[in-house]
Amino acid sequence: MNENSPIFIHAWWRSSSTYVWSKLRQDISLKCFYEPLHEQIAALNETTIQLGPQIKMNQMLRHPVADKNYYFEYLSLIRSNSLQYAPDLAYERYLLHPDQSDIKLYTYISGLISAASNEARRAVLCFCRSQMRSSWMKRNFVGIHIAQLRNPNDQWLSFQVNPYFTSRMISLALALRKIHPDAFTHIHDFERQAHDASLRNTSSGARGIQIQLNRRDCFRIFMVIWIASALQSIASADFVLDIDSLSTGASYRNSAARYFESLGCTVDFSDCLVPNSRGTNTMSDEVEELMKEAAKAIQFNAKPLVITDVDVIAKRLPTLAHSSRRILSLTIGSK
Repeated sequence: MNENSPIFIHAWWRSSSTYVWSKLRQDISLKCFYEPLHEQIAALNETTIQLGPQIKMNQMLRHPVADKNYYFEYLSLIRSNSLQYAPDLAYERYLLHPDQSDIKLYTYISGLISAASNEARRAVLCFCRSQMRSSWMKRNFVGIHIAQLRNPNDQWLSFQVNPYFTSRMISLALALRKIHPDAFTHIHDFERQAHDASLRNTSSGARGIQIQLNRRDCFRIFMVIWIASALQSIASADFVLDIDSLSTGASYRNSAARYFESLGCTVDFSDCLVPNSRGTNTMSDEVEELMKEAAKAIQFNAKPLVITDVDVIAKRLPTLAHSSRRILSLTIGSK
């Protein structure tokens, strides 16, 4: 591994990934690509990027204020017509096993890394849609892989800032159900609607199915995906960045900054302050029960969604904030 090896950050929506990306972006030796698998990339053009920062979106999503467009780093590739992004990269193969072939995804990511190298800069890819293919990326790309986590209770509450996140999550669950039909069978209303809708939309796939669920069932889906995502990304990571600990502990902030310094990156996490709506140590009895249900589902019907190494997970559990550590401990049977 050398100082030019790309850095992959594997996060999910509403886990403060934009904060981490914005901090790394301040290091001019780095070329930090914002959400490389975002579906919006398919519609990017030079004019849109040059309009500057999306201030209203920043405010609505409670993102850090940017001084230029989120996708500014993609501009040279768009100008040269060499971006090689395809719309199906966002969700169609959201779960990949390490030995699977995905030429389009490999070619696209390789192009981003090369674009940074051509500018004598180091590529940093800050994903929000990669956790369930982080093992695949670890197998296919030499680099530093970082798993970024936020406790599921607060992350789910943050989903409520915009209906986009829940809507996309349901679409994602439908895509995962298509390859592993038993993964969500414990969520009966979802299973019933998905089954009925699939019979009516056999030609359109998951994207053509409309599902209406109550908030409780949406949370149940979220928890299954959160656990499967966390287990894979942590097991594949060279370093785990726990956002809750980064927000609440000065010593953790210092050690995280030192880790990035060891990679040759200058980053200042001193102003990290992630909203903590209910605390990481307490939650309602209903939420507690639904988390336990999700852990049980992962152990049984949703097990095919999981790619992990239990021994690695057990060793890294102590580095996580209480809520995240508790649900993952319950899932893998660790104390």
